[in-house]
Amino acid sequence: MSKIKGFHCRKILNSHAEFTNEFIIELENGSIGVGSSPRGETISIYEDKVCVSDGEAIIRRIISDGCFHKPLSQEKWDAYLQQNVSHFGYANCFGISLAFYNAVEKVRSDARMAERTGKKPFFPRLCLNILNGGRYAYTNPVLSDFPEYLLVSRNNNLFEMIDDHGQIQRGIRERLIGCDKVIVNNNPVNKLQGSNNSCWIEMLLEVLNELKLNARYDLMIDASAGDLWHEGGYEFLLTDQSRRTGAEMCAYWFELIEKYNIGFLEDPFHEKDGQSWKMLTTKQKRCRIIGDNLYASRRDKIQKGAEEKYTNGVIIKPDQAGTVTGTIEAIQTSQANGQIVITSHRSISTESTFISLITCAYDVEYIKIGPLFTDYSSILRLNEIIRLRGDGEGHG
Repeated sequence: MSKIKGFHCRKILNSHAEFTNEFIIELENGSIGVGSSPRGETISIYEDKVCVSDGEAIIRRIISDGCFHKPLSQEKWDAYLQQNVSHFGYANCFGISLAFYNAVEKVRSDARMAERTGKKPFFPRLCLNILNGGRYAYTNPVLSDFPEYLLVSRNNNLFEMIDDHGQIQRGIRERLIGCDKVIVNNNPVNKLQGSNNSCWIEMLLEVLNELKLNARYDLMIDASAGDLWHEGGYEFLLTDQSRRTGAEMCAYWFELIEKYNIGFLEDPFHEKDGQSWKMLTTKQKRCRIIGDNLYASRRDKIQKGAEEKYTNGVIIKPDQAGTVTGTIEAIQTSQANGQIVITSHRSISTESTFISLITCAYDVEYIKIGPLFTDYSSILRLNEIIRLRGDGEGHG
């Protein structure tokens, strides 16, 4: 048990040069921990739409609730935050939870990981961000209705994955140089003649084939289909202006999975379109269907989705869960129900490497990271995983 002595908030910058809350907790034993929360751009209907900005007001509320100078465990602290999530917001709750965790858990050595898991953590397989579409396309931006095209490594050799990533990025950029440019949401993006979503899959597969890397990677698409949902149907507003019902969207995915051997498909439907989720997951075995916005890293939603056979896997984002305890429960619930677990960055990040810690501590097999050439926060997370392994080799 630990006792809180001091609690402060300051504004720091996130990766989009926007100010966000960072919370600082001091314990009676003198230990200090800080915590802030990232956020996403393509967000779940279950997430905070607007993050509460008045951190000092949150602290005053916590003080008035008598939380100072009383024995607290992480679980008790997080239970209190969960009770107040409607007032504080999930993002702030996670930052506060993480600050307490960091104050209590100051040492993150490989030996501590071994104590938790009983064995040395392995290096996770990387889900490498290659092309970006949708309304928030920055790195290798392309005209597509889907926000991310990724490659998922079939092994966990870090040196090999990083070398491959460099070759793949160079091959992609050589092709994008000659593309026409159009403006999407005030950002210039690349466009091919007769651009559609499939043309970018074909480009990516061509690069893999030329580099002879086909056998090392599975293709992954993050569709974020909740953003495509308008008045009961799915609309491809950035490409061909087509509209599909849930059944037609399901048929669309069946066709792409069959044609391109897609290995992972994230958020292929709206969060409330359960019938389509279940049909796609149960009627084919080739592609692993992954729930991100569908679950928002909430234990109860993951449990229900697994029982209903909505997915084969789950994306875990700590700020969606709202607390450290909630994040751990989401991972454990996913694993207990046989779901593939993928920990994930957010597009608007801070320096926190907590995601690296939980990836190692709970033997998470995959981690989804941003474009390595332009997103240094992904480098920070990978470096922390290397340190947590303790040998500096970075491969399994």
